Amino acid sequence: SIKNIYDKDDASAPSSSKPIRCQSCGNPTVKPKTVLFGGSLPDEFFNCVEQDCSGADLLIVAGTSLVVSPANSLVTRVGKDCRRLVVNMDPVGQEFGIDYYEDTNVSFQHRRDFFAPGNCEDMFLELLDHLEWTEDLKKKSHLLPPSSS
Repeated sequence: SIKNIYDKDDASAPSSSKPIRCQSCGNPTVKPKTVLFGGSLPDEFFNCVEQDCSGADLLIVAGTSLVVSPANSLVTRVGKDCRRLVVNMDPVGQEFGIDYYEDTNVSFQHRRDFFAPGNCEDMFLELLDHLEWTEDLKKKSHLLPPSSS
């Protein structure tokens, strides 16, 4: 609830949160419900996690310490053939079996886990560039919020 962000006695706190709407189409783009540390995930997470994870080819772990449970369990719920890409300032998840292959004898094709060190925004822009999707994104930049252009 929005009240979790503010002091309960803060008169300036809004009484409820409202979706942030896309400037182009008017659809909600940001969910108003945020799960704060110690808060419960929605039932939808638990209802869908097994099916979602079992079919995943790639799990991207971005900008997290993997400290908060049960979200941190996703790295262990995906299948053994699912590749895991960690985009973060520091490597995380070794306690969950993420292996950054200190042994460089493991060939790239046989690696399951990959680490992209750095700022998430920079890393994803670089990924877009490598995938040659930058021009596609530029064509849609008018749909993005001003801070993302």
